[in-house]
Amino acid sequence: WRDQSAVGGVSRDWLAGPDVADLQNAGGVIEGAAGMRLSVPALSLAPDGEPHQVLAMLTSPNLFELLGVTPALGRGFAADEVGPTRPPIVVLSDGLWRRLGGDPSIVGSQVWLSGAPYTVIGVMDPAFRFVRHAALGPPQEPDLYLPFAFHLADQDPRDPNHTTFAALMRVRAGTHSDRVAAAVDAVERVVNARNRQTPGVRLQAIRLQDDLIAPIRPVLVTLGLAGVFLLLVLTVNLASLLLARAGAREREFAVSRALGANGAAVLRAMVIEGGALGLMGGVAGALTGWWGGRVLVSLAPLDLPRRSEIALDWRIAGVIVAAGVGVGVIAAALPAVWISRALLAVSLVTASGRGAGAPQRWRRGIVVAQVALTVVLLCAGGLVVHSFLRLLATDPGFSPANVLTFRVTMDPRLFPAAADAFAFQDRVESALTALPGVTSVGATAALPLTTSGPQNSVWSWQEKVRFPGAPGNTGDAQRDTVLVDVIAARGGYPGAMGMRFVDGAPFARSRSQGVREALIDRQLAERFFPTGTPIGASIPFVQGKALRVVGVVTQTRLASLHEDGRPQLFIRAEDWVRYMPVWVIKTTGDPRALAADVRQMIHRIDPRIPVSAVQTMDEIVRDALRQQRISTVMIAGFALGALLLAAMGLFGTISGSVVRRRGEIAIRLALGATHQRMVRLALGEGALLVMAGMVIAVPGVYAAGDVIRSLLVDVSPWDPLTLSAVALGLLVVTLTACYVPARRVLRIDPASLLRQE
Repeated sequence: WRDQSAVGGVSRDWLAGPDVADLQNAGGVIEGAAGMRLSVPALSLAPDGEPHQVLAMLTSPNLFELLGVTPALGRGFAADEVGPTRPPIVVLSDGLWRRLGGDPSIVGSQVWLSGAPYTVIGVMDPAFRFVRHAALGPPQEPDLYLPFAFHLADQDPRDPNHTTFAALMRVRAGTHSDRVAAAVDAVERVVNARNRQTPGVRLQAIRLQDDLIAPIRPVLVTLGLAGVFLLLVLTVNLASLLLARAGAREREFAVSRALGANGAAVLRAMVIEGGALGLMGGVAGALTGWWGGRVLVSLAPLDLPRRSEIALDWRIAGVIVAAGVGVGVIAAALPAVWISRALLAVSLVTASGRGAGAPQRWRRGIVVAQVALTVVLLCAGGLVVHSFLRLLATDPGFSPANVLTFRVTMDPRLFPAAADAFAFQDRVESALTALPGVTSVGATAALPLTTSGPQNSVWSWQEKVRFPGAPGNTGDAQRDTVLVDVIAARGGYPGAMGMRFVDGAPFARSRSQGVREALIDRQLAERFFPTGTPIGASIPFVQGKALRVVGVVTQTRLASLHEDGRPQLFIRAEDWVRYMPVWVIKTTGDPRALAADVRQMIHRIDPRIPVSAVQTMDEIVRDALRQQRISTVMIAGFALGALLLAAMGLFGTISGSVVRRRGEIAIRLALGATHQRMVRLALGEGALLVMAGMVIAVPGVYAAGDVIRSLLVDVSPWDPLTLSAVALGLLVVTLTACYVPARRVLRIDPASLLRQE
């Protein structure tokens, strides 16, 4: 990556073409490097065939060699098959090859990409799943691979169009990270000596695996820890039940001891019994996990690395069964140790039914531990749920209701002249506007919540801008210059997307000659115009041309729903850009109903242009929330499972206490105590256990909040409202669980019970 944090706050940015070339020429511990860039051409099987948009990976010819793979059919690229004179060749992915019919003789035949013929030289193996640099978006597999039609070293590092490369490099096996960093620093010095820019370029190398799993790591770690906590709660719950069962079998064990059985034999029998229970539970869990895993994968976020490979195989099933056996053995060990070490005389006395205080004390301790673990899980779950609710209430800067979006691939070779491209877009806009139920139509180069993928365009880039004469300027040229996201959009886009205006108005329908309009977001307005309006302000822009601010909007979230990105500057595409990849339609009804009409209409205008990625903005927003939704549901599910287990443990403990203390309760009742007082006594025992568990859980809650901090949106890890609600809810549920067995006191008749005693 390029580290631009010193100049623009971007710690991971694209590389320039010459940067990649310098890595390729570095030698030493750097054995090779490859540059990559995505493209979305239209593919057809004949010059006049129906086009389909595909995802193409433009790359250095050594990519397959770098990754250590070879095509299953044909060959890969040769080292000299790169640059302007390279032959028009293509390597297909296995998925695209199968969609095209799966003909083994396809090698040597031709396909057409945006109207130009390409020869198929290879087909990748079906096991090959391309794992690419995260700057290129979610790890979906490209449909085909093309060598660069230029040399990386010839690219201009100052041209934004030539600084949009991702890069992979392979280092010598066993090389320490310090030596890798030193090798990259050496390349960095070469880059800066060539560019002669201030400040210089900073390069940083990151392990590919770390790069891929970084976005999902916090969720996986949190879910893993939640699973461990739930397993611990389950273990102590099972231990409590087995301890209660052991207490009921005291006489049996005492007789066994009296007849010569030693403590080791009793211990072995109980551990085997617990292991058998765990084995049956583990097998049942593996069978349930096989089905549940498939459901979870189908619901998992699309950016989960190697998502299609996640499955429950025999190795994971073995781990689950082993975990079940382990839980059973550990849970059985506590009552087994107590029984095996109990003195024979004590066992015979307590087995008569008049004591057994030791196991009851042990069960109370287990319940306290169970409550403490449950509190930790519930607090984590409550915080994540609260965070998700805050995320749902977030203002994304636009209105997603009744908005249909789709992508149109306008290859420059099909529209060599700007007038042709603008004429095509004008025809598309007029035809879309004429569709029934359409209220507004627009187009953009950067659709909200989708800018990390292949739809990125060279017409959505970053630029340093300033506002001469603005009241918020400090007089320091460097501080008064800010890096912004420049987003090209056609005039109707703000209305179609439902962007929220703070000041000014959208782009004018009819423009004055020579006036180039712009919209800025609230961040820029508040920074540079804290006491006035920016409407009418002039912004020096590229090519010596100026922009006039006509409106201020709330920021539209481009990459993430829960946080602002860089300040945004919207420019009118008709003034600057000839190709608009994403179209947006605002409708009065269900936007999905217009999908077929849109495809037919575009085909009538130009049959060479494919339409793809037809989605509503509501679907895009739901997809953006999918990862948070799944993590919230799973963590909340773990927490509720722990709460259920804790309630069961308390129910069993209080129930056992009432049964064992029937004689004591009968005597108290005979001496004048009321049934209600005895119910309160039983409830007080449960409340004391719950409060003790809550106190013990405080350090765990603090640590859990620190772990899940990265998952929270606008919620503190120690939010008092959430934690208080969790504590109150736990108290209500657990006291309810205590009240049911405590009511058994009401059925005790002291006279009849004392006669039986």
